[in-house]
Amino acid sequence: MPLITTPSSTDEAFKCGLASLEQRSFQQAASYFQAAIDLEQKSGGKNAGMKYLSFLGLALNCAQGRSEEGLKMCEQAAKREFFDADVFCNLGIVYLRNRQRGPAFAAFHRGLALKPRHRRIHEEMGRYERRSTPTFPFLTRDHFLNVVFGRIRARWRSLLDRFSPEEA
Repeated sequence: MPLITTPSSTDEAFKCGLASLEQRSFQQAASYFQAAIDLEQKSGGKNAGMKYLSFLGLALNCAQGRSEEGLKMCEQAAKREFFDADVFCNLGIVYLRNRQRGPAFAAFHRGLALKPRHRRIHEEMGRYERRSTPTFPFLTRDHFLNVVFGRIRARWRSLLDRFSPEEA
């Protein structure tokens, strides 16, 4: 998808890309982030905008579904710019979209180590971290009793939710 306006600076292209991401116009966002990278390279930026590359990978992954290309871009950005919480947030989101929960939460935790109050990371982790405490906390999570009683507790809760009176 072509750019609506041709950005004159990397900051302008980046802001337009973020706005397009928010509007869920992922192809357009990818175009803006690519423009930001191109403008950064023209101005002689050594790092070639790893943050822009991370957002480009996120936009591509959202536009194309599970995209190997988008994942590689986010991983490369995280390796080269390992002090930016936004880069790790994007990496975590892309891992989740590729059904890789372990690496996703590792990326989120790295981002939180850099910026403990990162809003997007907390939102993403809250959306996916839904495990209850084990029924018997003194036993491991995969212990037979925790597994069996955890399933019973989950079924009991779903029955209670189904038959509880609706609030107006």
